[in-house]
Amino acid sequence: MTRPRPRGHDHEESRSKEIDPTVDSRVTAVRAAAEHPGLVELEIDGIVAGVLPKAEIDLDQIVAGLRSDDPRVIAARRAIEIRTTRALALDLLANRGHAAAELLEKLRRREVADEVAHAVIEELLEDGWLDDAAFTRSRISAWRAEGRSDADCRRRLSDAGISDALISSELLAIEPIEPTEPATSPEQNAAQEALTRIRRSIKGTDQASLRRIAARMSRRGFELDMIRAALRQCELDDSMLDDDFDQEPDP
Repeated sequence: MTRPRPRGHDHEESRSKEIDPTVDSRVTAVRAAAEHPGLVELEIDGIVAGVLPKAEIDLDQIVAGLRSDDPRVIAARRAIEIRTTRALALDLLANRGHAAAELLEKLRRREVADEVAHAVIEELLEDGWLDDAAFTRSRISAWRAEGRSDADCRRRLSDAGISDALISSELLAIEPIEPTEPATSPEQNAAQEALTRIRRSIKGTDQASLRRIAARMSRRGFELDMIRAALRQCELDDSMLDDDFDQEPDP
């Protein structure tokens, strides 16, 4: 999927222009946007509330002098808010993929109204810009390649708002990136990658060093059997894990 691009910088300007609802506000102008011929500016009390495509605003109905609490003006301003928020959401998605719940929370932190934020999230889901299954799949593949355990992947995805059912489904569905033998699982591949990375900083093969390596892998969420398998695959002794191994401190 092509990465989204913002529809323009008008959302940055319109977000800073707020109309005071406590005064007798009225539409003061409806005109073509100077820099965007296909857009129309809605001005209330001399302040540009935002812009909309000409097809989304009825120029015969919304005219100068109309009160800002008129349902037609309220609908136009809501459309502006959705357009502005969508542009903001696309900016965030252009930086990296997001889960729907994660993106919704970011919009809320930027003081976007819940109704508007939910409407934008629904639009992005319908348009294919948001896809929790695809997001989960890509994150699991990337994290496993970094040597992260299934438990670590599950925790991170849960923090992003992905459901347990979807996480479990995608963990089972994803095949090893480069399987070396039929019996190798994605979790075993991740454990092997984690071991390789940890050994760059702990190079010894004595029992104390291997216990430190095992402790780091355990803290990454790997089960003891998976740690043993990774050590044996590298022809390293795993016998030191037989007695009372329990995530020893890593000096």
